[in-house]
This record gives sequence, C-alpha cells and structure tokens, in this order.
Amino acid sequence: MLMRREVIVLGVSSLISLSLLTILGAGRVKVIRPPGVENEEEFLSLCIRCGKCVDVCPTNGLKLNYFSFEDLGTPILEGFCAFYLELIQPSRLKNVEFKKRVWNGNLCFRCIDVCPTRALKRLPISKIKMARINIITERCRKAECYVCIDICPFDAISIERNGLPEIMFEKCVGCRQCEKLCPYNAMVAEPV
Repeated sequence: MLMRREVIVLGVSSLISLSLLTILGAGRVKVIRPPGVENEEEFLSLCIRCGKCVDVCPTNGLKLNYFSFEDLGTPILEGFCAFYLELIQPSRLKNVEFKKRVWNGNLCFRCIDVCPTRALKRLPISKIKMARINIITERCRKAECYVCIDICPFDAISIERNGLPEIMFEKCVGCRQCEKLCPYNAMVAEPV
C-alpha cells in the first residue's frame, strides 16, 4: 500500500511530466473525436469536459481522454458510433436490412444533443469525418468474407479489381462499425 508521501510525490511528478510534454509540443496525441467536431481547436475551446456525451452514448463507444494534458477529459471515440438508433447493436444481417430501407433511419446524435456548449454540433453527414479507415491487406480474406461491405451504413466500401475492399473516403464518416465487426482485424481507424 502506498504511503501518503509516495502518492503525493507520484502525483506531483506526473503533473510536472505532463506539463513538460505539453511545453515541448508532445502533449497532444491525435485522437478520434465523436461526430460533430469540425475544428479541433474550436472544439477544445468550447468543451467544458462535463462528460455528458460519454454518459448518453448508447454504444459506450465514447470515453474521456486521459492520454494528454492539453485535452484531458475531452471525449474520444474508442469504440464505434452507431449513427442510427437502429444500429446501436450492429450485425451483418441487421445492417444489410437497414440499408434496403427507403428512408435512412433515426439519427442518434445523443452526444450532440446533450452538449451544453455546442462543442459538438449537428453537421450534415457529408461533413462528418471522425476517423480514416485503413485496410491491412495481409489480413483481409476478400471474397471469403466482405463483412465490411455489408456492415457499412454509408456504402463507403467497394471492391477493387483484385478483390480487396476499398474505402471510398468521400463517403466514409469513420464510424468504425467495419473495424468493430471485421472478424480478421483488417480494418484500422486512425485520427483525421
């Protein structure tokens, strides 16, 4: 069990380390944000770190950032964004059936609706870019699988001539559903 003095020393040294990293420019790690963030600097200036968006996320995909000092306590997308209330628990069959509908479904955006400062804003879907999805071609099983194509609610994945899935970045919002449900871990999200 740590003694009081050790806890205080550990806390102070951690704070000093984080401060130095921030001063040296290594304080901010690029992260994947929830929908509704158009400009990172504006978002950071408006977010009061209340955590309400994390509390209402139906997929539990939002978490508070504890990776860097400058944006400590801001929301990041560690899981996936359902985007539509009908896709809170996505599956291959459910998503395929959903895409066959004439209407698009009920947008979720609970995180945006609960934000007291409008740090998260309602944007047109075409403006939302949470992450960039990359395909690790060595892991992809191509025609043996194609779960990603069935899962994507935005039809942002097509098939190349060689049989590999291809991300159409102009359509992809970075919701990470393909990454979550890929059985071969061939889909990887990175911050934009």
